[in-house]
Amino acid sequence: MHESIRITAAAFLWLSLIPAFASNGEPARVRVATAQGIVEGETLGRIAVFRGIPYALPPSGARRFKPAEPPASWAGIRPAIDMSAACPQSVDGDITENNSAVISEDCLALNVWTPRVDAKKRPVLFWIHGGAYVVGSSRNTWYDGAHLAARGDVVVVTINYRLGAWGFLSLSWFGPEYRDSANVGLLDEIAALGWVRKNIGRFGGDPDRVTIFGESAGASSVGALLAMPASEGLFSRAILESGIPSARTVEGFDKQNRLAKQFLEIAGVRSPSELESKSMAELLHFQQTLFTTHGDLGTFVPSIDGHSIPEQPFAVVAEGRGHRVPIMIGTTAEEMRYFSTVEDLGLERKPRALLLEQLSAIVGERAQAVLNTYQTLYPKWGDTVVQVASDLIMRLPSIRMAESAGAHQPVFMYLFTYRSNSIYQNYGSAHAMELPFVFGTVDAPEAIAFTGRDPIRHELSEKMMDAWVAFARTGNPTAANAPAWPAYDAIARQTMEFGPRSEVVSDPLGEQRKIWGGIMPPTEKAWKVMLVN
Repeated sequence: MHESIRITAAAFLWLSLIPAFASNGEPARVRVATAQGIVEGETLGRIAVFRGIPYALPPSGARRFKPAEPPASWAGIRPAIDMSAACPQSVDGDITENNSAVISEDCLALNVWTPRVDAKKRPVLFWIHGGAYVVGSSRNTWYDGAHLAARGDVVVVTINYRLGAWGFLSLSWFGPEYRDSANVGLLDEIAALGWVRKNIGRFGGDPDRVTIFGESAGASSVGALLAMPASEGLFSRAILESGIPSARTVEGFDKQNRLAKQFLEIAGVRSPSELESKSMAELLHFQQTLFTTHGDLGTFVPSIDGHSIPEQPFAVVAEGRGHRVPIMIGTTAEEMRYFSTVEDLGLERKPRALLLEQLSAIVGERAQAVLNTYQTLYPKWGDTVVQVASDLIMRLPSIRMAESAGAHQPVFMYLFTYRSNSIYQNYGSAHAMELPFVFGTVDAPEAIAFTGRDPIRHELSEKMMDAWVAFARTGNPTAANAPAWPAYDAIARQTMEFGPRSEVVSDPLGEQRKIWGGIMPPTEKAWKVMLVN
């Protein structure tokens, strides 16, 4: 008697991604008529993918430093097989970033993965990549949307947006046409959402169920979009992975202007039109020189310009004055381990006296008690510093946002506790560690180098994909056959822990949270704990 064959969920997913081939041996092609013209993608088993679809005109020449303009229409059939170039950036050795060596100003494009080109109206997951607003792209192989689309029967969209000086150079004092220049990178994201609103129904997606999600700078972008008037009605849910709504304050905008003036001085120009005549390579050189010689001015990030971002996004969201949609927010357990391994900023070598001094500037006389608590919980000094910095910069602000915004709209919180067993570095539960789990790309070699090969990673990835899909589908991340995931409140503090055990816990790492006295540390002072050694 023959035994019945059992195909596991993971095996079925793998089989579903084997490309379907046409008679000539090439993957079968599929076409969609967008508002601008017909695009031709390809099929990957049960998934159709369309890559490099422009959602705006190339922002070069006279269009540099200005809001994106709608894409041009085309006649005939436009191939959508290859990714577009990444937006201009300096490529470095960050293990969490890959595939961004091909760069061009003609980069405002998006990719779509869909189970089927039909009229079913599936939930849409719209991804905004991180990278400190200066690096990153949708070309990153970690962000392949095929696994997530196949597992959840959802449509996945990933985008590029302008970075660095291209996306956040403040030139507003040159006149009204540059009033949005300090935030055009965020306006690119809104332009891409506008494209989705207009076209995603043709790809089997529901324009009324769009979930924006992002990590790090991508999560900060999501937070800004929750507060920006121009994004009203373009999404119905929001997920922030390791990031909070933020922008430079009104005072910070002055600093952003000083950064821009220094950039112009390095470039040897006096006006935007002169800057527009420079090549992409020259601008990259000017930007790198700026970062090297004037690091005290910071970097290019969103700022309160009084127009596209009228006021601090964190306050708008926390007070319920932003877009009142369901929110999911969370962090990894050791966020700042990333900055002591991937970027090696010397965090774990910070002198004890200096850390105590920096904590005193934040919590005054409570500083010693804070340090004592962390040293008891994490006896190894490097672990102490990593945990203090992680809580200050990421976890505590995220908790405060959940506490505050939860009074106005549904907010769900998670904590990612999986620790990498990579053979290369002690990455622990570092910043960005959850990304391959969310996208189901844990078997990609470039992801394994970061996450390691722990056998639990496949099951954990499935649980996380199911939660993200459930949230996109209903506004509640409780997946089928998973424990109920209640909304967060300041009493029970119920949080989904994703790791060796994936379950709802009350007030995880509560002893650490309590010792701070319920405050949310000022961001500038908090970052000094990590950056000043």
